[in-house]
Amino acid sequence: MSRMFSVSLVFAATVLATVFGVSVATGGQPAATSFSAVLTADDEVPLCAAATSASRGHFEAKVVDAVAGTVEWKLVANNLPGDIVAAHIHRQVFGVAGPVVQPLPPTAGAENGVIGTGSFTNLALVADMQVNPQNYYVNVHTNICPPGVIRGQLDEHGASNN
Repeated sequence: MSRMFSVSLVFAATVLATVFGVSVATGGQPAATSFSAVLTADDEVPLCAAATSASRGHFEAKVVDAVAGTVEWKLVANNLPGDIVAAHIHRQVFGVAGPVVQPLPPTAGAENGVIGTGSFTNLALVADMQVNPQNYYVNVHTNICPPGVIRGQLDEHGASNN
């Protein structure tokens, strides 16, 4: 394959990926196979007035089938004001609220410690998270803080190839 053809192919793939909102890995950095985020009240947008610095959490996820886009995950939270009603992965950079792209259903009645575990299959989402983890965050919602009480970006504390 000629160099010009190869460059044209990469350019075309990048344009298509941009149009469809998916990123293309081009280069030596392999796609991430695990993700983690430290969730804090200070990082939630907008801030929840009822939350304190003790309101914290942690998210861990591992890609178990990259071809299908399957991820296993665990979410821990502690000292949140109110009852936990939802948790999600959102698409947006740090400091800005974004749309939900993947629900992370909490265990009914869970309030502290492991509040949810599970798996999901979403090929387009996982493919983009693998090359652009900084564009995603996890947050937890309570009845006192419906927009969210704690939040953490996936790239802050780890997207790795382990």
